[in-house]
Amino acid sequence: MTDDKDAVDQKIYSSESGKEVEQSQEAEADYYALKKWELGFLRRECVNLGLEVFYNKYMARVQRSYLSIFVVLQTFISIAHVVVIVTGDQHPTAAIHPDLICYTFGSLIVWISLFAAFKERLIKAHPWVPYVTSCAAIFTLIVTDIMIPLYHAVVSFMNPPLRPSYASHTIFAIYIFLPLSENYHVMILGGATTICYLIIMALISYRLESDVIIKVATELIYFLCLNLFGLYFRLINEVAIRRTFLDRRELVEGNLLLKFARNQEKELLLSILPEHTAELMEKDIRVMIEKMRSRHHNNINPHNFFRTGTQWRSINKLYVQKHTNVTILYADVVNYTFITTQLPVKSLVDVLHELFVKFDEAAKEFNVLRIKFLGDCYYCVSGVPIKNKHHAKSCVDLGLRMIKDIRDVRMSRDLNIDMRIGIHSGSIISGVIGACKWQYDIWSRDVIIANKMESTGEAGKVHVTMQTLELLDGEYIYEDGTDKAKADPVLIKHNIQTYLIVPQFSDDSNYYALSDSATSSRLSVGVKRKTIQIKKERSQVTRNFMQNSMEQFREIMKQTNVEMAKELDRMPIGKFQFNKIFSTSRDTIQQHTSVSPYYSNGYTNNDTISDSRLDNLSTFFMCFENKRWEWLFMKEPDLMLKYSVLMSFIVFVCIFLIQVLDKASGFYFWLIMTLSGLILFCFIPITWFKKLWDIYTPYSSEDLLRIRKPSNILLRKFYDFSNSVMRSFTFRTLIYLVTIGILVTCSLAYLVECNYETIEKEQENETIHKESLFVKDFCSNSWSVSQCLTLAIGMAFLFLRIHYLLKAACGLTILLFYSWAIFDELHYIYEHSASMNPGMNPKVAHLLLVVFTIIVFQWIDRQSEYIARVDYNWKRQLLKQKEEAEVTKQTNKILVENILPTHVAEIYINRQLKNEFYNEEYKNVAVMFATITNMDINTDISVENEKSVLKVLNEIICDFDEKLQYFDGYLKVEKIKVAGWTYMAACGLDPGRCDSSSSLGPYRSVSGITRTSLMTNGRRSLNP
Repeated sequence: MTDDKDAVDQKIYSSESGKEVEQSQEAEADYYALKKWELGFLRRECVNLGLEVFYNKYMARVQRSYLSIFVVLQTFISIAHVVVIVTGDQHPTAAIHPDLICYTFGSLIVWISLFAAFKERLIKAHPWVPYVTSCAAIFTLIVTDIMIPLYHAVVSFMNPPLRPSYASHTIFAIYIFLPLSENYHVMILGGATTICYLIIMALISYRLESDVIIKVATELIYFLCLNLFGLYFRLINEVAIRRTFLDRRELVEGNLLLKFARNQEKELLLSILPEHTAELMEKDIRVMIEKMRSRHHNNINPHNFFRTGTQWRSINKLYVQKHTNVTILYADVVNYTFITTQLPVKSLVDVLHELFVKFDEAAKEFNVLRIKFLGDCYYCVSGVPIKNKHHAKSCVDLGLRMIKDIRDVRMSRDLNIDMRIGIHSGSIISGVIGACKWQYDIWSRDVIIANKMESTGEAGKVHVTMQTLELLDGEYIYEDGTDKAKADPVLIKHNIQTYLIVPQFSDDSNYYALSDSATSSRLSVGVKRKTIQIKKERSQVTRNFMQNSMEQFREIMKQTNVEMAKELDRMPIGKFQFNKIFSTSRDTIQQHTSVSPYYSNGYTNNDTISDSRLDNLSTFFMCFENKRWEWLFMKEPDLMLKYSVLMSFIVFVCIFLIQVLDKASGFYFWLIMTLSGLILFCFIPITWFKKLWDIYTPYSSEDLLRIRKPSNILLRKFYDFSNSVMRSFTFRTLIYLVTIGILVTCSLAYLVECNYETIEKEQENETIHKESLFVKDFCSNSWSVSQCLTLAIGMAFLFLRIHYLLKAACGLTILLFYSWAIFDELHYIYEHSASMNPGMNPKVAHLLLVVFTIIVFQWIDRQSEYIARVDYNWKRQLLKQKEEAEVTKQTNKILVENILPTHVAEIYINRQLKNEFYNEEYKNVAVMFATITNMDINTDISVENEKSVLKVLNEIICDFDEKLQYFDGYLKVEKIKVAGWTYMAACGLDPGRCDSSSSLGPYRSVSGITRTSLMTNGRRSLNP
């Protein structure tokens, strides 16, 4: 009972610990998700990643795009304004010619001054050009705008005096459209512009008012709010663009890493399996991983899935193939047993490593596929997987080369070693058996014969059968086979005649016999070639599948920035790129970007990151073609909502101050303002609480649980609600609609008390002449209403994660309602207010201000929305690539763990060993060799019989594998490999039981029993 209780307590503790870990991971992910939208974090990230130069170049492109939009908008607004003046009601004393001349020449000067800002080469040579052109354009706009009211005040004595037409438009141009990179530059220019307009307002527009100071103060608040609008837009735009820029880099890096992982997986797979078998197994592995991932989403633990090796393949499925017309070579190091007693382990491993490196290089040169090596035994086959009509000659040449190589090693190291080689031609079945620790192998009667040819051969000679000799076309000098072969029962049973081919080495040790064939250089009699020439045709250093992984990884990190330089031309700058009309040169970054040789061999970014994002968005509405994507995009969290809410409250304060200064009063006015202020103020703690809590509770990776949520239950509920508001589309949209509704209502609030009866009563109390009544605005300053409304409109377009069509609908609704108020319901208030031009109806002037504001903000909102949607498309691509990379990682893990023991595989994966031997010394280890007897593949040479025998062998091996997987003993029993009919396993190789472990030095081995070298059991395949 006690044990059961302890077990239950342990399960409960494990469950609670798992929940805490999961909560910690969620808290950490949530923390970094918020940090990713902080301007300071984004700037540091760009600097740390070396992206600031690329970001500045990209921003230059974005600014040129905005500048081109400004030129188009300015042209449209000027034409529209001129048309309204020409078609409007003419004032009796007005002369519209000065107005037309000012607008026409002003627009031309702006065009000419800004044209230089599109010349990339000019800007590159003279960085000051954008600043000069921007100042010239703004100066022209200001002069054009103030000259008209100044001219008519002096010449025409307009009463009421005219107002400047483009004050807000000029401020927006400074902060949004002009190519000024530094915020303090635009603030200085915006401040100077504000001062200019305040002066003209005080001296011209309000010169007849009795309360000039109050009127100018309202204008000052309005202009300050416009400048704040502009600065806020620049900051949130910088956040959005830097986030997009970093997402693009992450996509580029993810793409390169995915390519690297795929290449690593392919090299790893081909290092143990030939391509034709690897493709089948890789496909099945990935299918099973996808099934496991699907089950994992349904709360099934993937680690349990990894543990059962038999689940990765059906026990009845054989990855084997029949190959005919092949030649098998078996090679054995003579005196290997003797030198194991004479040499230290490290020296022995070094000798074998040097030999097998030479053998692998020679096998590659002669188009021979190495199968595996068992201790000192090395066997391979020619004609698999690619057919080779010279397969017999390839194996003989390889055998002669191996004899030459081992003699070179013998001379250099003063060792008494030699090679005994046996070769036979026939047919084989090749493939993989077992449920884990897969290794490519070959089986058949001819394989057994080749093995017997090696064991009955003679050191320093190539022992071949008659079947092989008949395929050599008499190119080699040979002699009769050994007496041992003539007496071997297996060879006698199959009537095998044997012969010995003797190497014909010259006296000069730098030369050896060689012949040329159509396909490759092969060893033969009568032709000499220097060894050094052969070495030049081979790689100097043999590289296994992971030898340069770290170098490749570092190269990927370098190449990411190179790819980012080329990506600058492909990154989005807006749906409509008018800058192509004005620009005559192209960015030459891509032309001058160098690509490393490593990536010129296939590691480029262009083929995966496509421009499909342009096809995914509709032209006019910019909606995703996939409706599900549209909904998912709208549900994306708005981590900038708190700033939008704070800015909305500031706009409310400005609107309130403007109206109070304009002497707005009345019960309904104060009721509206009070309720509106309270509601907007309540939104601030709702959206800011989580951030403020995180600020005053410093983040610590060691104590995520303490800072994740407040301990007080009410505060915790509020914390969760604050977080959910940012992530909820419904809450976000509701806050947006309420906020904009309140701002519009407040903008029109003091019109509630203003009706026709009030004006009639005011007129009766006036003591001045009736003709001058229009000089004074009864109830309010009507231009303050329009200005406040433009602030509300601007705020309606500055919320980030609100669908831009909803913003457009809000803007259009405001425009229609205000048009109705101007021309119908409250026309008597606007018809006597100041206008922009002498020939323009004041009501039209009010309407133009609102229309132009909506057009400007709608256009820039489309640009921002387009970039956000492209960024979302990239995130989806990145998520898909991460999933693919995760599958690749899991596949690599399975493959590596099916080559090495699990703990060695973990070291291999985590430390990325490069051409090193890992060494562990064990003094108490048990090794088991289990050979299956009475399975004779020689009785029937039919393919059906051989495959039937292999099927039985596979079932037996899978049973053994499953037993080891579920074996629950004190020490783990580790499968080593299967060789022929022999199953090898070891017990006592558990990590931590070794008596000593060397550092990661240049020589490493894993030892069993006393000291037995475990070398990388890979192979080199010869695939086209």
